Amino acid sequence: MTTSSSSATDFSAFERGQEITLRHYSGAEFSGVLEDRSDDASVVWVRLNNGAGRRLFHREDGFSIGA
Repeated sequence: MTTSSSSATDFSAFERGQEITLRHYSGAEFSGVLEDRSDDASVVWVRLNNGAGRRLFHREDGFSIGA
């Protein structure tokens, strides 16, 4: 698996249906499928792996995003 990182504020580089990983500066990590995002790409909805549900992430939450 190739990892490509993007700025925490650039959620626009990723497409719906793409597997992504969000990493927080505190060490928390969330992986899943990008389900949707706002038109300005400031908010993404991710269907988390392992049945962990669906979660909203805002670009100002302190996460970096990668595939």
